[in-house]
Amino acid sequence: MASISSPTPNSVAPSGARAVFQIVGIACLAGFLIDMLVLALPPNVGNPTWRVGLLQQMADRSIVLLLGTAFTIFSLESRRWLRRLSMLSLIVGVLFVLASLLVIRDSMTLQQQAVSNISTQASQAQTQIQNAQTNPPPNLKATPEQLQQLSKQINTQADSLKQTAKTTVLKTGVSSIGNLIVIGLGLIGLGRYGMRVRKSKAAVG
Repeated sequence: MASISSPTPNSVAPSGARAVFQIVGIACLAGFLIDMLVLALPPNVGNPTWRVGLLQQMADRSIVLLLGTAFTIFSLESRRWLRRLSMLSLIVGVLFVLASLLVIRDSMTLQQQAVSNISTQASQAQTQIQNAQTNPPPNLKATPEQLQQLSKQINTQADSLKQTAKTTVLKTGVSSIGNLIVIGLGLIGLGRYGMRVRKSKAAVG
C-alpha cells in the first residue's frame, strides 16, 4: 500500500531559515536607511562638521547595514535580485572606503579650525591684559604681578585646550575611519560572494 510521507524537518528548514533571514535582513536594511535619512536632514553638504557628524553616525550604525546585506544575500533565490543586491553591495562598499578618505580630510580641517579658534581667543585675552598693563583703568584692582600670572594661566589653558581638541578629533576620526574601512571591505566581500553564488546557480540551472 502506498503511503504519503510527510516533509522531513531537513527539507523544511532551509526554506524556513531563508524566510527568517530575509525578514531580518530587510528589516536591518530599512532601519539603517531610515536612520541615515533622519540624520542627514537638514542637509548641509558644504559644512565639514555636518559631513563628519553624518559619516560618524553612519560608521557607528554600519554593522546593521553589513548584517542586513549578508542576511538578504543569503536568503535570495532569484538570480536577478541576487545580482542587483550584490552589485549594490560592491558599490556601497567602495563608497564606504572612499568616505574614510573624506573623514580624514574633514577631521584635519576641523582640528585646524578648533586650534585656530583657541589661539584667537587666547590672543584676544592677552591683548586685553597687555592693554591693562600699559594703560590700567581706574577701577582695576589687580597688580602687575597678578596680571602677569593671569597671562601665564591663559597660555597654559590655551595649550591644554589645543591638545584636548587634537586628541578628541583624532580619536573620533580614527574610530570612524576604521569602521568605514572594515565595513566597506566586508560589503565588497559580500558583493563578490553574491556574484559567485549567482554564477553557480546559473550553471546549475
